[in-house]
Amino acid sequence: MHTFDTVRYVIALVLLVTGPGAALFWFPIHPFAAFWRRVGAGWGYLVGFGVYMLSAVVLTVIRRPLLAIEFGTNRIALVSGLLLVVAAAILRRIWHRQLKLRTLFGLPELSPGRHPQPLLTEGAYAHIRHPRYLEVLLAFLGYALVANYLAAYAVVLFLALSFVVLIPMEERELAERYGTAYEEYRRRVPALVPRYRRDR
Repeated sequence: MHTFDTVRYVIALVLLVTGPGAALFWFPIHPFAAFWRRVGAGWGYLVGFGVYMLSAVVLTVIRRPLLAIEFGTNRIALVSGLLLVVAAAILRRIWHRQLKLRTLFGLPELSPGRHPQPLLTEGAYAHIRHPRYLEVLLAFLGYALVANYLAAYAVVLFLALSFVVLIPMEERELAERYGTAYEEYRRRVPALVPRYRRDR
């Protein structure tokens, strides 16, 4: 196996092992936020990380058949992928200015009394409601194009479908926490695809 083929394989393996679990982590969290607030946020994270680790272990064990189909090195895919990775890095730098680490890990959701968080409506959040999800999709798609493995593209599809389910779950909790302020924000700002309007 040539050096770049090894690099592509490693990228595909990392995407396979980490991607699904990163989305699955939140499925026990968002729908049951009120429950975790009562019993303690730590239990919610324990369950979430348990789901993540189970996914990672299972996918590592069955990695060989999942990574059996690859399409070789494609220059157009490679360049496109690198551009998407750069775009994702720029977007991450932008939203990271507004989003603290504790918010990234959902502490204001699971423990709002101890970790209050004002509604984010500035910076990247002035253009889209979920810049983190967009950044993840851009990054994973970019790396998938570099790797050019079928499993890597399947992970991107899985993440996209997961976000379709997770976003409404997350937004129900945000609407409960911020009330009409979030409802107005949701009407005004799109979820993932920014709208640019020319001033007249």
